[in-house]
Amino acid sequence: MEFDALKERLTAENAKHIGRRRVNATVVQTFRLDGAYASWTIHVAQVGMTNVVAALGTHGLLAVLDPDVTLLVGIAGSLKDDVLPGDVVVATKVYEIHGAKVTTAGRGARPDAVDTSLALWQTALHAEVRRRTHFKPIASGDVVLDTRTGDIRTRLSNTYEDAAALEMEGFGFCKAAQRHRTEALVIRGISDRADGEKGAADAAGGQKPAAENAAEVAVAVLMEHQPDGTGASRPPRRNPRLSARRSPPPTRRTPPPATGSPWWKGRAKTTWLPLVAAAVALGTVLQSCAGDGPGPRDPEPPTGAPSSSLAVCDQADTRLTIAASVDKSEPLRRAAKAFGNRAADGKCVQVKVEDRNSGEAMRTLVDGWDESDGTKPDVWAPAGSSWLSLAKAAATGKNAEQFPEKAEPIVQSPLTIAMPKPMAEALDWPERRFTWSQLADWAKNADGFWAQHGRPEWGAFKLGKTNPGYSTSGLNATVAAFFATTGTSAELSTAHIDDAGNRAFVKSIEQAAVHYGDTTLTFTSNLRQADRSSPQKAMSYISAVTLEESTVAAYNAGYPCGALNADQACAQTSAPDTPLVSFYPKDGVPFSDHPYIELNGMSAARKAVADDFLRYLHNPEVYAEQFAPYGFRTHEGTVVTGSKVLTERNGVLPDGQFISMPMPRGEVLGHLTEVWPTLRRRANVRIVIDTSESMNGEIPGTGDTKIERLKQAEPKLFGEFTGTDHVGLWKFSDAYALGGKRDYKELVALGPYTEKLPGGTRAELLSSNVRSLEPEGATGLYDTLDAAVQAMRDDYDRRAINAIVLLTDGRNEDSRSLSKEELLRRINDPSKPQIRIFTIAYGSEADEKDKGGRTVLQEIAQAGGGQAYDAKRAETIEQVITSVISNF
Repeated sequence: MEFDALKERLTAENAKHIGRRRVNATVVQTFRLDGAYASWTIHVAQVGMTNVVAALGTHGLLAVLDPDVTLLVGIAGSLKDDVLPGDVVVATKVYEIHGAKVTTAGRGARPDAVDTSLALWQTALHAEVRRRTHFKPIASGDVVLDTRTGDIRTRLSNTYEDAAALEMEGFGFCKAAQRHRTEALVIRGISDRADGEKGAADAAGGQKPAAENAAEVAVAVLMEHQPDGTGASRPPRRNPRLSARRSPPPTRRTPPPATGSPWWKGRAKTTWLPLVAAAVALGTVLQSCAGDGPGPRDPEPPTGAPSSSLAVCDQADTRLTIAASVDKSEPLRRAAKAFGNRAADGKCVQVKVEDRNSGEAMRTLVDGWDESDGTKPDVWAPAGSSWLSLAKAAATGKNAEQFPEKAEPIVQSPLTIAMPKPMAEALDWPERRFTWSQLADWAKNADGFWAQHGRPEWGAFKLGKTNPGYSTSGLNATVAAFFATTGTSAELSTAHIDDAGNRAFVKSIEQAAVHYGDTTLTFTSNLRQADRSSPQKAMSYISAVTLEESTVAAYNAGYPCGALNADQACAQTSAPDTPLVSFYPKDGVPFSDHPYIELNGMSAARKAVADDFLRYLHNPEVYAEQFAPYGFRTHEGTVVTGSKVLTERNGVLPDGQFISMPMPRGEVLGHLTEVWPTLRRRANVRIVIDTSESMNGEIPGTGDTKIERLKQAEPKLFGEFTGTDHVGLWKFSDAYALGGKRDYKELVALGPYTEKLPGGTRAELLSSNVRSLEPEGATGLYDTLDAAVQAMRDDYDRRAINAIVLLTDGRNEDSRSLSKEELLRRINDPSKPQIRIFTIAYGSEADEKDKGGRTVLQEIAQAGGGQAYDAKRAETIEQVITSVISNF
């Protein structure tokens, strides 16, 4: 009732509804209201009943939105004969009525109170309202009072005599606002006298007009309030969204500084300031966001959007497809939803964003995109322009004609060397800076590194690095490794890469890698899982990892994968106990410029919408809403003034000066990616494949069975291994089907990939055995995996990445096997060498979730320090296998 009354009053004052989002699971409605002295963005929410619930709900909203003003608007019962139903009480202070010490001698009151904002209630005192308004203290307690007698009434009379009304949320609300140093005001419409006649008053409809009257006063306060109490001569607050180069806005309170900025309209004698009218279960919360848009918490897409040069249309008949790297695909997808369908050249065009790994998309475009690869993109948005250089150097014929000469950035982010904060502080972060050559020395002398710094318990120096054939950060880091030995990057040549000494130098660095991956999401999600166990386990997982600045900022803001991502495992949670911090090498920092590559050959309608969507993405409001909360810099590479995500406290140094490291030509980058597999740390991997009867199931709409599609993907399964790698192959179903006592069977023994064996090389035997697999039997998953882990420990190679790749389309069907809990305990046994496990859930029936929302394969991968991959759409198996094998 109170929530609706406030929304109706805002509508009556011509406030514009501009969006709806979810903050900490609370639905927030957003309005824009022009007052006499300020333009307000107002967020309205219901935050819960009772002081404790109100405090928690308000705290969560204030922590995310960091408003300038917060109002609690709702109803209350009168404690005074001259405060009548229909009146409004504006609280000058709020008492908490339950504090006391009770002994045999009786009850001793221990009153507590919190003052409301003087500036706000003074505004209310002079605002033009039709309702009789009282400016008095109110009492707040977890009680509904409906009697003129009794202990509570006596306590109110004796200890809180000047309280004019009683309610249930104001004290908790004000304490939360006080904690955040936010101006707060409580406004209560009187619905009854709290005198034994409450039921009759409620039945007579007294609550609704009381809520309406409180809403009227609240909106009147906003219409008349002069923010900061600075007077009409105060200059308009500058909006960092509109220009990253403008001077910073005036501070409102210290600490902390104002953390955001509104959609300032620039009216004469007008200042835009955010507002929270916090409402509680029986009230509403109005709140505004600042500097980086919605802040660290994950918002829903807004329903409103900045204007476009193209008209909105209803039913889309044409699609503009964007293939985007996963670190920004979800923000792009939300921006596309807010952008809506647009009319151009007689068509109604919808923007559709698809996840595509940068390197994998580049290869597919160069080779020629076909139907089996999915919808061909009209716009390609990898994480860096290096992929465009690579594509233009590698493509031939018609495939080469699709690539433009250059592209504009969507956003930007520099590459950093990220470390767990305790480790970084042991190296004197943030004062200390180092070079790529120094990092190389640390990696080459990994075993004794931390002991030399007085922390032997941290073990060896462990480096996290993605595969340069697929990941922009991995590509940039590999260029930087060659830069460390040659002193050049833009002028790097194939001769530099072919030099034996340079190769040996880079190879020595790679030996510190714990494993690789196609994206940085693998490292950050694994680090967060380790951090949940203990800070020590987090630091035993990794010492340093090459990550974009945005990934570090998003990780520390509570995104386990270092980016906004729709995957449940990547959903935002609390900040990590062991945050990451960033070093920026002083001899050169590569940038990921996230280009918006409009591929040649688009229709006129798609081209018009593609151009318009890029202009839309460059709008400061869109940047602030969709990209700034996840740590990206603007498309110009700048950090907006007042960012609360890109801060030293959040692990990055936005004001640090560094030298940008340019990338080599496409031909050189192509040669580097061809050579890198011979330089990386070697792999020691068993591949374990489910061959139970369910693998004969047909993939809907394809005509292929799951086993047939897997056989087609066989080149992806083994194509990345080299002669230094050791690879083996098992299959599994159940002991009866395999004619023995075990649920698994070794098809090719673990050994050097190119070793000659009877019947051919190991590489040839691996391929032929996969192509001859025939499904039968049930799924003996747990015993098979337990045996595979033990076998890998028997064959452990301390100089290699020791891992298992497990592919299954079902779940454990052996009732006599060891339990899941025992399996996980054995996999995660700290007294044994760690075997990283990378799982693939293949087909729609694979790997059902447990009651906690996670799946068995996710738990297995977590216990093994690997990663769970999803190929439940079985037709995606080639793409998923490519991602899995990129870890080696």
